Amino acid sequence: MVLPPPNVTGVLTLGHALGDTVMDAFVRQARMRGLATLWVPGVDHAGLATQVEVRRRLAREGVRFESLDREAKREALVRWKEEFEPRILAQIRAGGFSVDWSRYRYTLDAGSVHATRLAFERLYQAGLVYRGERLVNWDPKLRSAVSDLEVEHREEDGELIVARYRWADGGEAGLDVATVRPETIFGDVAVAVHPEDERHRAAIGRTVLVPIVDRPVPVIGDAAVDPAFGAGALKITPRHDLVDREIFLRHPELAEPGEIFDDDARLTGPSVPAEFQGLDRAAARARAIDALAVQGRLVRREPYRHSVARSERSDEVIEPRMSVQWFLRMGPLAAPVIEGVRRGEVRLHPERWSRTFFRWMEGIQDWCLSRQSVWGHPIPAFYCEECGTLAVGPEAPTSCPKCQAVRFRADPDVFDTWFTSWMWPFAALGWPERTGDLAHYYPTQLLVTGRDIMFFWVARMMMAGYWFTGAAPFSDVYFTGMMRDEQGRRMSKHLGNSPDPAALVRERGADTLRFALLFPNPSDEDGAFSTAALDGARNFLTKLWNLVRFAVPQLPPGTPPPAGPPELGSAAPLADRWIVERYRQTVVEVDRSLAAFAPTGATTALHGFLWHDLADRYVEIAKEALSGRLGEPARRSAQATTLFVLERSLRLLHPFAPHVTEELWHALPHDGELLACAAWPSATEPPADPAAIAAMEPVLETIRLLRNVRAEERFPIGLNPRGYVRPGGAEAARVLASERGTITRLVRLSELEILGAGDAPPAHAASRVAPFGECFLERPPTGVGRSDALARERERLAELLAKARARLADPGFIARAPPEVVAEHRRKEAELAGRLATLDRHLEEAAT
Repeated sequence: MVLPPPNVTGVLTLGHALGDTVMDAFVRQARMRGLATLWVPGVDHAGLATQVEVRRRLAREGVRFESLDREAKREALVRWKEEFEPRILAQIRAGGFSVDWSRYRYTLDAGSVHATRLAFERLYQAGLVYRGERLVNWDPKLRSAVSDLEVEHREEDGELIVARYRWADGGEAGLDVATVRPETIFGDVAVAVHPEDERHRAAIGRTVLVPIVDRPVPVIGDAAVDPAFGAGALKITPRHDLVDREIFLRHPELAEPGEIFDDDARLTGPSVPAEFQGLDRAAARARAIDALAVQGRLVRREPYRHSVARSERSDEVIEPRMSVQWFLRMGPLAAPVIEGVRRGEVRLHPERWSRTFFRWMEGIQDWCLSRQSVWGHPIPAFYCEECGTLAVGPEAPTSCPKCQAVRFRADPDVFDTWFTSWMWPFAALGWPERTGDLAHYYPTQLLVTGRDIMFFWVARMMMAGYWFTGAAPFSDVYFTGMMRDEQGRRMSKHLGNSPDPAALVRERGADTLRFALLFPNPSDEDGAFSTAALDGARNFLTKLWNLVRFAVPQLPPGTPPPAGPPELGSAAPLADRWIVERYRQTVVEVDRSLAAFAPTGATTALHGFLWHDLADRYVEIAKEALSGRLGEPARRSAQATTLFVLERSLRLLHPFAPHVTEELWHALPHDGELLACAAWPSATEPPADPAAIAAMEPVLETIRLLRNVRAEERFPIGLNPRGYVRPGGAEAARVLASERGTITRLVRLSELEILGAGDAPPAHAASRVAPFGECFLERPPTGVGRSDALARERERLAELLAKARARLADPGFIARAPPEVVAEHRRKEAELAGRLATLDRHLEEAAT
């Protein structure tokens, strides 16, 4: 695996911690399965994104980034990188993520420089790279082109302006044209109408005057015009609108207009009147509206909500602009990726994202590779200063192949940062050199990342892998959910709305954070992160710690490590057989979940088994045997069972909570130096024993029901009442009779009587019905400490019910927890409410 290299734009968020936790779980499991396993770390220089952060810092210090020369800008960027790179690496180390630091990479290191330049040269020689003037997304604040994927479209309130374009042959009449951008009026080359629009069909071929400047332009017909927008006439400004550009290209009779905006999106050029020169877009828009009104050309203005394109990097409104840039033809690269995913060479998890992936890939546009920035890989293109001949290669040629001149000018632009990181799976392993790592570990197996960069990075990596290496770069992609704050916003470095993972590690511990990120909320779904998950993880790990602390003194000195499961025949204690089978089922569930790329399924299975089955049920049952009161054979069986199940369970849990499990494993008899290198448990190691599960079910249900009766009826703690069970069949009767002592001890009964089908319990016994039969508990005499006990129990239940309802009222829990977990909490809430109602009735009876 390769670690998605975090950007050096700032410290990591909980979203990074989630992805790293998921990756480490798969990596650690693979090592324990005996696979040669490599996880390559690194960081990304992050091009424009880093420049944005440095620009902001300098602005806070009163320095304009644009006022610095190129070298000073680079020095400021390098200082930023040297400040944040160690902090990012410290965060990764704090989480205990088992990357191979000896293979650490940086996307501006020498190997990346060589790979990036060679890749560009090969693509250029293959005819896939070209340089030309096209409409791009221009960020005026960054003074650079950005890709379509770096543009966010937001619904914003604006104003719709309707202006009159008068007929050139005289008169006040003309075409009413609606626009949200009257400041671009100086770049108009035509007015277009739909050729089938009856209102305007006769106008096609006539000439109108552009308002403010009274420049004549033709009226043309084009099917792209929406007759329902405004009055059905569209001003055509081909250098600043994509639809306008497409219409313009379909009408070769139209003249190419001049530029009306400079790099800062201020009006400029010969077609712009003097009073508009140098105005930014907002000021120019206001002055244009005023000028239209003065001329009598302003028909109306009205509020209008519409989609506004903003730069993800700077939040500036994008200016569509014709610009000379470097582009990569994506169609030929996308085709093999689409087919590869359809054939299953690359699988997306969860599978629901496949439809989104295909929709984007099948409509892919050429990639604008160049950025007008100082931070990044310089584009290896060189121009002869004598004749202008272009040469592409890792270094400038020694002489011009056309005129033999020796002086060259380097292209001033740098690559989009993704052009380096799209090669990460193979470049991080040494490509283009034939390294041992590349031969052994490529293609990689699993990529874990957020779906927000599915197209920025994941799809492009697939295209690079197929094109440069002839193989998919990985076989599986797992998309984590988006971590959100309490306002529902995605946690990001830019917003600064994420807790520092390293601070949470210092406060709570690495394993607490890791487990809370995977349980109970599904790791592949969006949702808020709350302290409740951290509290739950801490409580679970504390439970595990106490479980081992209890078990260790139960083992005689010199106990060897468990080489295999205890030998448990049909005559062995039922509880021992049951817990080993439940352990085996948990191994099956953990393996199944990880194979299905569902890590939360694995942690859910482990949490339920270790907390409820092993700690709450088995240990309580086995205490009698471990004490020796049931005889030496029962004691040895319980010791062997406890050690085997606990030691193997620590192995199962290790990928998710490596530090606690490593520490606890060393407290037990063990074989080997590190739990991290121990063998992964096999579900075939203990023989299957489903009969033990079936036999144990009525025992556990009887204990649960009789305990509930004690609590609801508020039996005094010191009172041991008589219990009765009427089994529904012979097998249940046999099992319950054999486990009578266990039930009696755990429910604190004076005696447990097994009733026959015709036997009646005491007249005033409290009863419960179960699938296997009926349970009864003989009530104590009225008033024997009962009122005070009932009041105390009511207070306890009311507190538990309040906590349960608070959890269900937490939107983050409801949004991210698996449906079955939410359903279980709702069941517990209903059960607590019912028990509280029963207690209230008993309190009323006691009062009378």
